[in-house]
Amino acid sequence: MTDASRLAAFDAVPVIDIASAEDPAQRPALARRMTRAAEEVGFIYITGHANSPQQLDAVFDQGRAFFDLPDDEKRRVDLRKSPHFRGYLGLLERGNDPTFKGNYLEAFHVAQDLPPDHPDVGARMPLRGPNLWPAEPVGFRQVVYSYFLNTYGVGITLLELFAEGMGLPTDFFTRHYARSIAQLRLLRYPQQDDPSVELLARAHRDTGVITLLYQDDTGGLEVENKAGEWIAAPPMRGAYIINIGNTLQFWSGGRLTSTNHRVRNRGSGAPRYSLPFFMTPDYDTAVRAIGTEGDADAPSFHVGDQMLRTYRRIWPSVA
Repeated sequence: MTDASRLAAFDAVPVIDIASAEDPAQRPALARRMTRAAEEVGFIYITGHANSPQQLDAVFDQGRAFFDLPDDEKRRVDLRKSPHFRGYLGLLERGNDPTFKGNYLEAFHVAQDLPPDHPDVGARMPLRGPNLWPAEPVGFRQVVYSYFLNTYGVGITLLELFAEGMGLPTDFFTRHYARSIAQLRLLRYPQQDDPSVELLARAHRDTGVITLLYQDDTGGLEVENKAGEWIAAPPMRGAYIINIGNTLQFWSGGRLTSTNHRVRNRGSGAPRYSLPFFMTPDYDTAVRAIGTEGDADAPSFHVGDQMLRTYRRIWPSVA
């Protein structure tokens, strides 16, 4: 699933304005350009999306204010209190995998916020339910959830463009997003001044479909090209950086590329904040490579089962 056969020896991550997605005359060319970048690089800066720089700044402000709260306040919305892996995750906390040492970061997890009377809540569907919201800081819920909804809309547009750029029906991917388990994480990497700590995040490929990342000015993100060179992907105000995950590489029959990346410690003297949004489809989606949908013997996997196993392995759980 992680073989990146179309990866190119790129020397920079491409920047693409997606505002023309709203123009039927320009959309086909945009879809082709996006798809080519997803094939050859697997990472793309996008501008012209639904969240303004001011809105993005507001989410960072709320995240900083939340993470600065005393520990006992943050623990009021502890991840262990949610059967759906929502809420606060502390430093180096881990799940049921004894070999996983935890990550040196704090996080706050958000997904689609379902009311108690929603059918999925009544049916106890895994990963579908209410969020945990802190009482402080004031405005946190409104700002963060508005951001979640806007970013989800951007993700839908991107998946439509990739489908069209591959010559598939517009809804080839998005038809599997009626009951999505997409997740937003607000992350804070504590200040790390020790020069012997080279990486804040080890080299890895994302497991999901696409990730929409907004990063603060600290920087440190690097992407590996076909030649094995690490290419800087510095912060760009107002721009998301999008990357293809292993699931979409598999789903696209290997056409789109999941690319190795890491976060280097810049020794900035300040914490690093980022906002990764994981565009995960419906819990019950069974993913098969394009062209093998009718082959019962072709490899496939169940999205929800895979995500639930992963979450339980790396994060604390009530179950």
